[in-house]
Amino acid sequence: MRDQLLRALDRTAATFRGHLVAVSAGDWSRATPCTEWDVRYLVAHVVGGNRFASMILGGHTAAEALEAVMGSAQLGTDPLGDYDDSVEDQRTRFRADGALGGIVSHPLGDMPGVRFLGMRVFDVTVHAWDLAAALGRDAGLDDELVDDVLDVIQREPPGMGFGIEPCGRVGVGASPLERLLDLTGRGGGAALEAT
Repeated sequence: MRDQLLRALDRTAATFRGHLVAVSAGDWSRATPCTEWDVRYLVAHVVGGNRFASMILGGHTAAEALEAVMGSAQLGTDPLGDYDDSVEDQRTRFRADGALGGIVSHPLGDMPGVRFLGMRVFDVTVHAWDLAAALGRDAGLDDELVDDVLDVIQREPPGMGFGIEPCGRVGVGASPLERLLDLTGRGGGAALEAT
């Protein structure tokens, strides 16, 4: 499972980047499926999440990491460069000896590094879909990545512990992607049409 999640993190980071490179100057203020977030805020959230991950994997407490991330701008004049740097640092930290077997500080409580890895795969994947949908791009996700994220969701408490509300609109015959979107509150008609 550890190696599978590490591969999933690389795939989802590449998926997000594939959409990020398509962002033009006029796209930063576009609305996203995340209520009250525009594209700039969404990208800053993912970059900040990567930086938060690197900090807690490096031994900082969740409070210290949150203060550092929330207290500084996550995007400068080169958002793609900011993203790439944060991805590489996070990747290195997760692959460091003992990172996945160790315990990290987290707002939900101390947890094993491998559990936190799953949460990062979940977050980046869902927001890759959000970014694509905001830009009007093909928002499909590869089947293996969707399955990996659904596995993560099944192991976590309802709403991933953050109060994410499922739509509850999909039936038994729903595709894995439709189930994922529904479980993450993105299962409305408009959201599914974006796939």
